[in-house]
This record gives sequence, structure tokens and C-alpha cells, in this order.
Amino acid sequence: MRFRRLSAFLLSMLLAASAAHAADLGQELFKFFLKKMDPEKAEFHLQSAPTEKGEIPWAYLECTNANVRGMNIRSLKMDCFDAVITPPNEWKKHEHPRVKEMLACHAEGIFTEADVNAFLHDRLFGHDKEWERISVKMHADRIYAVGYYNANLKIMRLKVKLELSCRIAGRGTALWLEDVELKVNNKRMSKGMMEKALNRIQPFLDMSKYNLPLYLTKIELGDGICRVASRIPPRPIDGGILYKRVKKPVSGDAAPVKK
Repeated sequence: MRFRRLSAFLLSMLLAASAAHAADLGQELFKFFLKKMDPEKAEFHLQSAPTEKGEIPWAYLECTNANVRGMNIRSLKMDCFDAVITPPNEWKKHEHPRVKEMLACHAEGIFTEADVNAFLHDRLFGHDKEWERISVKMHADRIYAVGYYNANLKIMRLKVKLELSCRIAGRGTALWLEDVELKVNNKRMSKGMMEKALNRIQPFLDMSKYNLPLYLTKIELGDGICRVASRIPPRPIDGGILYKRVKKPVSGDAAPVKK
């Protein structure tokens, strides 16, 4: 009888240790997302913790004010199905786990004029001392950007007005600037100069950099807000494990919460 009780106790301890280890793997994976995108708030749902082989049956991520390749996304929602990522025992060898396989992925992202303004300024317009009075507007399915460039020549200083007008279009896993019109001092820029400038920021956003089979087909632009989404909307899962994080001056570890 004592042997049976001891065996049952040891078995329960092993199961508890295994569950704690699995929860730790989910928490470590969530931390990679937090480090990569530094969101203001985030929730990470897992149907079950990653296996030792890196298998994830179903996951859902929701972020507020996340950084995606230098672009602030006000709202980001993503889910994935039947994913295989870098095995947990190799995570320390890499900057972040990499996606090896994934059956499907869906997403929705929302950003604003202010987000586009900051992105274009950092990637195209240069330093503050060179550019000023940059403004971005969204309406009638187009983006309109205006900025003034301070050209510091050897014999004089010139202020140059630049105007950009374009649409956002989805091509596979990426978003591109299309139907671009670029003017300098109210005159259209030559095609060669325009292509050189655009090459620095094209594609506008590309999810293939994350090895995700995500096809952004819905683009709604107007009233200062842009919504980009896949045909099928992402949805949170029922049950499983939930991790939450709210950014504070002193950050703490993300804690799992059983749903």
C-alpha cells in the first residue's frame, strides 16, 4: 500500500513538473514576441504549449501598438494553425524561433496617418535637420504626403517641397506602394529618381520576412486610418493557456493564466 501511495505521489509530481515545463515554454515563446515587437499591450493564446519538437497546433496573438519592421501598428491580431517552429532546445542559439512549417495564418492590422508619417520619415525622408513639416493624409483610398527638404549647398541653402501620392496594394504576403506620384517643387520627379527613392522602402510591409503564409487581401483606407486584413479574420481560441502583458515602467515576466 505504501509503495502504491509513493508511486502515485511520484507520478503526480512528474505530471506537475511536466505541466510547469510546458507552461515555461509558452512563456518563453511569448517573450520572443515581446522582445521583437515591444507592444504596449499583448495577449498570447495557446491551445497547448509548444512540444519538444516545436509543434504548435493553434495559437493567437493580439497586440496594441506593436513595432513591425519599424512601423507602429495600433492593433495587430494574428492566428496560426499546425505550425512547426525551431525546437525549444535550440531557442537560445537564435535571436528568435523561426517558423519551419505552417498550415495557415490569418491577421488584421490597423495603423494611422501618424504611424505612416513616422515610418516614411525614418525610412525615406532622412534626419530631422534635413526634413521639416512632414504631413501624411489618408482619404479616397490614397495616401498623400508632403514634406520640405533643406538642401545645404556650398554657396546657399534651398528649401525643396516634396509631395507623394500613392495607393497601398497587397501582393502575396506583402504590401506595396502603387500608382505613385512624386513631385518636387510642384514638378513631377523623373521615373529614375522616383524608383531610387522607392527602392528604400519597398515593399511597404512583408510578412514573408517572418516566414508566414499570410496573404493580405483586404485594404480599407480613409479618414486617417488604414485597415489591412486577410480574407479570413483571426480569432482567439477557447480554452488552453493565456499569457498577458501590459507595458509598465518596470517590466515583469509574463504570467500564464488558465482559461
